[in-house]
Amino acid sequence: MKLYLIRHAESYGNIKGKIISTTDFELTEKGIAQSQRIGQKICSELKEQPISAYCSSLARARQTLIEILRCIGHENTEITETDFLKEMDLGLLEGMTWEERRQKYPEIDLDKKLSLLRAPCGESYQDVKNRCQRFAEKHLEKESDEKSIIIVSHGITLRILTNVLLKRPDEDINFLNWMENTALTELFWEKESNTYKLVRLNDYSHLGELQTAGYEKWGLFATQDYWIK
Repeated sequence: MKLYLIRHAESYGNIKGKIISTTDFELTEKGIAQSQRIGQKICSELKEQPISAYCSSLARARQTLIEILRCIGHENTEITETDFLKEMDLGLLEGMTWEERRQKYPEIDLDKKLSLLRAPCGESYQDVKNRCQRFAEKHLEKESDEKSIIIVSHGITLRILTNVLLKRPDEDINFLNWMENTALTELFWEKESNTYKLVRLNDYSHLGELQTAGYEKWGLFATQDYWIK
């Protein structure tokens, strides 16, 4: 079984310059193009394969998945939407600019201290970890080994889900970069060892001119390589 973990494409929330988690936004025109681009990237791998499709219940994830399925010829595939895959609820941080967050909550670090995060009036790292574990137990553990699974979710949730599926220590999440819009992380279920293996991590090579401006500056913060941490 292969898992294709994909962050949603650019939404109108991404271009506001503010912290957005559970507020629901639809995709921009660029986001639709990004969704089609990742669909084209994985089309040859999945066009003739049996697949299952999961996404967050937020519109930006659902729209991204619909475009991907259309591109790979699986537009009739049933989509399972679940709150297990929603973005972490960032509580009082929602709607703040990143500078406002630094001034009001200097102790909060969404990058290098995610494993310690408890958002004010929102969720903690452990809350989202528990959601991801329940998603794996309720859905992934029941999937056929012959299937390929597409999962579209969000920046923080996907970092945590990746760490959970690989059974890595909580602190390893702090070495996992932000995933670019429509970046692909691929995991392979190795039946013999009963574990997931990492095949691709945060692969956004398909984006080209559709890449998010400045991503290398704000997105790639890790001081150690997650592959070898």
